[in-house]
Amino acid sequence: MLRGSEAMLKLWQAYVKLHADGTPRTRHVISNPIIEIASGKLTATVRSYYTVLQASDRIALQVIAAGRYHDAFEKVDGRWRFSRRNYSMLDLKGNLTDHLLFPSA
Repeated sequence: MLRGSEAMLKLWQAYVKLHADGTPRTRHVISNPIIEIASGKLTATVRSYYTVLQASDRIALQVIAAGRYHDAFEKVDGRWRFSRRNYSMLDLKGNLTDHLLFPSA
């Protein structure tokens, strides 16, 4: 399990291909969030779906991945922040050749 934004950034940099414009050329669409705020109003869980779209110089706009997030949030100093994200639930996988730095299985 990774902890902290620096660890997540390192992981992202090791896996995701950046294009000439400095971006991965993707859009992540989050849909159907189900939000449950705990009775103490300091923690919450959210279940949602994601769809990742990509277009590049080599490929037309297409869906490259779709799955589910299970998130946990905590309220710290009056602001909500992620305390956990499980995005291991990849339901559909498309052509990732222009997204990842290595071949996907």
